[in-house]
Amino acid sequence: MDQREFADTKKCLMNGRITAIHIRQQHTAAPWLAFLSIMLVAFSATAQTRRYPTNPANRGGGIAGTQARSLSVPRIPDADQAKYIFLNIDPQGVGHCYIDAHAFNYFRQLVVDWSDPNDPTCNALHASLWGHGTWTSLDFVDQNYPDMSTYLTSLNEWGIAFGVYWSNSYPYLPQPAAGINVRTGRWSVLPDTEDLPYNQGFSMNNNGLAVGVATDLDNSVFKHWIWDGRKYHFPAFPADWDVSTNWAGPLFINDFGQIAGQYVDRKSGRMRGYFQDGWYGGKVTTFDAPGHPSGGTYVNRMTNSGNLLLIGLYDETSPYYPAHSFSWRRGVFTSLPNVPFRDAVLTHVFGLNDQGDICGVWWDNNNLGHAFVGYRK
Repeated sequence: MDQREFADTKKCLMNGRITAIHIRQQHTAAPWLAFLSIMLVAFSATAQTRRYPTNPANRGGGIAGTQARSLSVPRIPDADQAKYIFLNIDPQGVGHCYIDAHAFNYFRQLVVDWSDPNDPTCNALHASLWGHGTWTSLDFVDQNYPDMSTYLTSLNEWGIAFGVYWSNSYPYLPQPAAGINVRTGRWSVLPDTEDLPYNQGFSMNNNGLAVGVATDLDNSVFKHWIWDGRKYHFPAFPADWDVSTNWAGPLFINDFGQIAGQYVDRKSGRMRGYFQDGWYGGKVTTFDAPGHPSGGTYVNRMTNSGNLLLIGLYDETSPYYPAHSFSWRRGVFTSLPNVPFRDAVLTHVFGLNDQGDICGVWWDNNNLGHAFVGYRK
């Protein structure tokens, strides 16, 4: 095996402590081509659900198709478009069955997840760094398993892109929560969690605090976790919260230890967002997007200043139909614009930084996704 794993050879400053972690050296052979997209992972439909569940806020073609049939529905005016400079960042100039600009740091670097446009199954996922017009592959490469998929959902100011990688052909290989240093190409792997083989990282802050979830082979056990730099903590949830899914519980953590996430309200059956002012037991605030969307409220990002990025899914009676993005700050909602590109029928904002820049994905009338960035003027 050309990949070598070094245990306890690098020490990282995490949460104020020097902590030994495992490092994987990325193979030096030419990495897979980088661009954009995500959705489900490979194997069978059952394995896709088990191996990598779809973000409920990101149902791709289904939502785009609904919007494409309803362009006459009144929509919220996009006067705020004038506050941004929008760029389409499809490097091949084509759409994808899944693509998103998923994470955005202070230095205006983006992590973009994408599926190969030449793969009609949309199974193999890639991750790339986009910084001021330059693309760099962030794929995990292993010559023993040439069909690896990579999915990264956060990028901190230290240049650590955090998420998960797995093998498409060997679904029962352990799936680690892991991060890559975008400058060096080195991978850091968190320990396994209570004998649960699938461990997915969601986000890591600049202090090494991280959040994610571990599951079993059957996707019947969910252990949402907080990593403090040395060990896992497993938070408890209220009885009326259903977090029995990967995209629930704590999803994002900032440098102040504040947490943002989502859960299904057992009474209404609706996805709701929440904000916790301190991962160690701070006050919890729950909320719905404006208009109390029947399809649910989904949290997609949190900044160090405490701004949350969320999407509401609505029915046909709402002017926001079928979806709209907002930022949330201490109870105040701010509408975020749809992209101004021709043929855009739906916009989801996935990334937000403390400068007010946004990034995400828009869909066209053919249900193809395109990544974008909007720089705040």
